[in-house]
Amino acid sequence: KEVVICPSFISLAKLDSINRFDESVRLSFGAQNVSDQKYGAFTGDISVEMLKDTLSKYCIVGHSERRMLYGESDIQINKKIKLLIEFGFVPILCIGESLEQRKNNEGEMIISNQLSSCLRDVSTKRLIIAYEPIWAIGTGQSATVNDISQMNSNIKKQMNKLGYMDDQFYILYGGSVNIDNLSLISKSSFLDGFLIGGASLDAQNFWNIINS
Repeated sequence: KEVVICPSFISLAKLDSINRFDESVRLSFGAQNVSDQKYGAFTGDISVEMLKDTLSKYCIVGHSERRMLYGESDIQINKKIKLLIEFGFVPILCIGESLEQRKNNEGEMIISNQLSSCLRDVSTKRLIIAYEPIWAIGTGQSATVNDISQMNSNIKKQMNKLGYMDDQFYILYGGSVNIDNLSLISKSSFLDGFLIGGASLDAQNFWNIINS
């Protein structure tokens, strides 16, 4: 069992002596974002080389908030993934459909397009795909086991189509996951883990989720 903590950049810089908090749990660290530029004057950005100075092994890219609030495109996300792999990081690629897209039965098409665009010309290294339906993030709603299983199946088929073997990627689910719905969501097909958001902000609550 591996737990990856992705705190703010300033917190990452302070994590220089933390290893593990339980013998049964491997604790790793990741960043919440990274610049899509390798070098240059980009004031305020955190480059992939800067991340090398932290304990990070992972990095989240393509989170819905980055896409919606900052207008990040699949092209930018693709550049970030390539840089992360070049420098030895494991990308955690977030994908997900909006409520409107879901109502229009466009979810699977949106997810497939995001995967194809974000992973264009990306070498088949280890990747983590985090399915986060936008309509379930921070809303208290969560997709049903059937919803998640169907989308995970679609993700798996698309990843195989892009040339990835099953052992080269993991699928996580994120979207209002908490201690109350964890055991039910765990029954979803092709699910390897979770991307925990608000429920991780309380240490004891997060520990309970890990133990579950």
